[in-house]
Order: sequence, then structure tokens, then C-alpha cells
Amino acid sequence: MKKASRLRTLSLCALFVLFASQISWALAGTSGGMSGTITDAKTGTPLAGVQLEIKSASQTITTTTNSQGHYIALSLQPDDYTLTASKEGYDTRAVSGYSVSADQTQRYDLQLTPAAGTPQQ
Repeated sequence: MKKASRLRTLSLCALFVLFASQISWALAGTSGGMSGTITDAKTGTPLAGVQLEIKSASQTITTTTNSQGHYIALSLQPDDYTLTASKEGYDTRAVSGYSVSADQTQRYDLQLTPAAGTPQQ
């Protein structure tokens, strides 16, 4: 009887390990994200209302920085992206080669340079 009980316990443990490994595989994500802060290149002040285009061969999304100059873009397919930031009174800036990996949110900060002839605040 003891042998049957041990065999049953061992079988249940093996089934548990098998199911647990399948659940973690099923929960693995297939997308990643990007976040960061956009600041003024001269003053370091965070810039609100910056329009961002995040573009790769597989998708394009747009977002806007909040009042602290922060942006976040989730559900991005793993790929290399070009981030283009624009705001009135600043030179538009595009930076390529930003990588996004599954299950990770990469941080990419940018600085924008005030456009020539723009009065400083």
C-alpha cells in the first residue's frame, strides 16, 4: 500500500510540474514597450505635449508626452523602431535603431532643441 501511495504522489508531482511549465509558456508575452522623457536640450525642462511617432516595418503608433514630459507606448511588436518627436517651437528630431523586445519596456529619452528664432521661456 505504501508503494502505491508513493507512486501516486510522484505521479501527481510530475503532472503538476508538466502543467506549471505549460502555463508559464502560455503566459509569455509577444509584445514589448517603449517609454521615456522628452526634455528641452538647453534647460533640461521636461516638455509636455510633444507628438511622438513610433514606427517600424511592422507598425506605426502615435502618442503624446504628459505634463511631466513622459511618454509610454505598449503592445509594440519586437522590432527596430524610429522615434520621431515634434513640438511647435522645437526642431523635429528622428532617431532610428531603437529596439523593442518581447516582455520588456525599453527606456528611450530624447532632448529637443529650440528652433532658431524661438523666444526662450
